This record gives sequence, structure tokens and C-alpha cells, in this order.
Amino acid sequence: MKSFCLSVFVLSGFLVTGYGQIREDEAPQSTTVPLYQLTVVGRTIQAVNYGHRSLPTKIDFRGTVLLPDAKGGATIKNERGATVIDAKFERLSLPTRFGSQFLTYVLWAITPDGRTANLGEIVLNPSDKGKLHVTTEFPAFGLMVTAEPYFSVAQPSDVVVMENKVRPDTIGKIQVVEAKYELLPRGQFTLDEQAVAAPPTKKVRMNEYEAITAVYQAQNAVQIAQSQGAERLAHEVFSKALALFEQAQSYKETKDYKRAVMTAREAAQTAEDARAIAAKRAAAEQKIEQVRLGSVR
Repeated sequence: MKSFCLSVFVLSGFLVTGYGQIREDEAPQSTTVPLYQLTVVGRTIQAVNYGHRSLPTKIDFRGTVLLPDAKGGATIKNERGATVIDAKFERLSLPTRFGSQFLTYVLWAITPDGRTANLGEIVLNPSDKGKLHVTTEFPAFGLMVTAEPYFSVAQPSDVVVMENKVRPDTIGKIQVVEAKYELLPRGQFTLDEQAVAAPPTKKVRMNEYEAITAVYQAQNAVQIAQSQGAERLAHEVFSKALALFEQAQSYKETKDYKRAVMTAREAAQTAEDARAIAAKRAAAEQKIEQVRLGSVR
């Protein structure tokens, strides 16, 4: 089994300059970066009940203090028990500005009782714009956007860059509540710069850029899972994620960028599964140990 030091592969030095190209610029400085900490941060957001609407309703997105210029909007409609969301975003600068481990943005739905659902990754074009067409089973929810280390995270980070805002001209009677949700901040570990692959200094086409991004996200997911004990507690699933990641790297090196992206995304999802399994088993082990200590006393 190949071992990994606790580091994160990052897109240091890359900015999109036009369709099909990226350039090297402003490489992030060495910093201490977050990684799943146990403390919980509380926050509130407006939630809207869309469960009984047959006509589309519009809401806006506004940037938080972390990204005040960001904006967007969404058209939301309930169809046969599912809520359909067509969202557009703009002025979303590269997520690496919040830390070199943050490689993408994710849209989340948050219910009034605090449940969260990852609705999908927001892929930016060279104009810092993105869009999503997604559905959720939640009838009432708020929406927010966070910066994340990979697309398949199961819980939102505390880097909230956008939140929904009810429009004054929203049509129909809407129930608005304060949705309280919990955010799981990342803990701390030091970025090992020597383990970070040196980025190319030449311009590359968009398909290569997408492959680089996907492989780096997979690397983040694998290393975060390993840091949570997945190599021991979810060995089979973790080993599969590691093999997929290595395969994605191989595809990227042979310039098979389409397969690199597909395999890297599967690696990231599998690594997240391994992390979740490891977290559950670690909690079970802790409970058993507490019971054992209690019986000894």
C-alpha cells in the first residue's frame, strides 16, 4: 500500500485567462490549512417552503463578507414531489483565494431543522460564472454556496461565500423561517509544499485544466479520508479510492483527459464514502471504549 504524507495537492499558480487556457499567476503562500475539526459553527439563513407551488418562484443569491461582489439567482419550481432548481452565479473568483486546499464551489440546501444536502458542484467558466440545474426532495430549504476541497463532500465547510435572499417581487405566499444549520470547520495541518506537484508554467487548454482540477480534488479527498483513519477503518473502500486516484493520474499523464476527469471524480466520491464509513466506525469504537472503561470502574 502506498502511503501518503498529510498534504493537499493544490492548483497553486493557475488562473483562467480565456476559453481553453489558464495561466500561471500569484501562487498562494505556504499556509496552515483546515481539515475537519470537531467544533461546530452555528449560522442562520432564510428558508422558503416550495412544497405547494405549481408556478416557478425566483430568489436571489448574494455574496457574504467573504465574497461580497458575488451574485446570482435561481428559478425554483415544485414538480411531482421534487423541487427543481435552475441557478446561475457570477463574480465567483477562484476558490483558492480562501486557502490553497479549496478547489471548487458546492451548492447546498439546508432545511429548517438543520439537515444539509450537497446539490452539486458549481463549475466556473473563464468569466467567473457558473450554473446548475438540480433537484432536491426537500420541500422547504435555504440555499448557500461554500468553497470545498472536492466536489463530493458530505457536509459544508465554514467558508460560506453566498446565501439565498428572498426577492421583494417573489410571487405567491411563501413561508419564510430561520434555518439553523451546523457547519463543520476543518481542523489544522501544515501543507507539505514538497509533496505538491509543480504546476506547469505554460498555458494549457481547458480539457487539460479540467483534468488537473479533477485529479487534485481526488488527491484532497483521498488524503482527507486517510487523515480520518479510513485506511484502517474502511480499508477496502479506501484502497479502491486510492487505486482510482492513481489510475486518474496515469490517464492525465498520457493526456487521456476525458478518462482522467471521469476516474478522478469516481476516486473523490469513493474516498468520501471511505471517510464517512471511517467516521461511523470510529464513533462506534469510541462508544465501546467508553462502555468498557465504565464497566472497569
